[in-house]
Amino acid sequence: MWRILTSFTWCGPGTLIDFPVLMLLYNMVSIVPSYEKDPHETCIQQQQQQYDDIPTNNEDIRDRIVNQWTARRRRPRSDCIFAFICCAILILSSYLLLTETTMLMYITRYIPIRHPILLPVFTRTLLYSIITLHSLKHPEQQQNINFFPIPGKYVPLFHIFFGIFMKYRINETVHGIVVGLIYASLADKLFTPIWLIHLVGEDGNMMIIEEGVVDANTNNPYHNIRLEPGANFLHHAAAIKDLSYIQSQVDLVDLASTPAEIIRSSQPFRQADRNGWQPLHEAGRSGQLNVLKLLLEVDTIDNEPNNGGRTWRRRAGKLKIDVNARTNNNRGFTVLNIVEDNHGEDHICAQLLREVGAVSLGFGDEANDDEE
Repeated sequence: MWRILTSFTWCGPGTLIDFPVLMLLYNMVSIVPSYEKDPHETCIQQQQQQYDDIPTNNEDIRDRIVNQWTARRRRPRSDCIFAFICCAILILSSYLLLTETTMLMYITRYIPIRHPILLPVFTRTLLYSIITLHSLKHPEQQQNINFFPIPGKYVPLFHIFFGIFMKYRINETVHGIVVGLIYASLADKLFTPIWLIHLVGEDGNMMIIEEGVVDANTNNPYHNIRLEPGANFLHHAAAIKDLSYIQSQVDLVDLASTPAEIIRSSQPFRQADRNGWQPLHEAGRSGQLNVLKLLLEVDTIDNEPNNGGRTWRRRAGKLKIDVNARTNNNRGFTVLNIVEDNHGEDHICAQLLREVGAVSLGFGDEANDDEE
């Protein structure tokens, strides 16, 4: 066991001041944390079985898809660790397959390969697997690789050609890239183990508990849906673009006259679920422009004279939703960051949010004083 573990922790050959080792360490601290925030999403077997019991009419199918999708996004650490584990298993298996069987003999008949074909040192191989996965998740994101700006989708190829140009050994690089491609093709068919999610502490993020099941006999707009702990119907409505329900709740707030009534009736619009997600964040993740305009009380002003080139403007409404509210106890994502991650920086929802004062903050990012 210790031989296997040390094979994934040694950064050599070379000392810590050698350029290849330094670049390996640099890539570790830059790529791995970024991939941890947005890894390839897998399934949850237990959750899937729960949804199999839901009737298959059109509304329930829509509810099932939305709940499955939104639940997956909230366990990135578990999915990232699972990706590391699966890639490590694939690396070990393929290494043994190539070096301990007759497969290599058949390969060398047609392709001249210098021995050893693979070294039993897997740190670099595992890193290039993660680099490949990260590039697949962010194909258009610009990355600085060895001080060269490279689009994400070309990063694996750049590492190969750079290694050839510098006359480095690239066997492990190619091995890692192939393993990353294999895992990416299998990720949506694999199940992140429940014990791993529980061990990481993200079970509360994905489990749909019994207390969250909405009883069909109660006075509610949706039947047979399951809400995250702390969530309300506005979360669900924002995720599925139910403008009529959201507007009905806005109308109730408009009927309030006293400050106490306004605060009480508008509170569900600012209510955070167990993970700090408000209806605003759900609307951003779904890319719902009209829902965002409704929640943020935004008017279109592109036809007004002297509008300074702006398209939207917030009015002094009663909902008072903070456009820069963050998830996860005010340490997580703003809605603009969620829109950019899911739909791109040029999405129309991102354009609206910027015009009304939104800033893009990711998990753990520090806000400037002028962004508070």
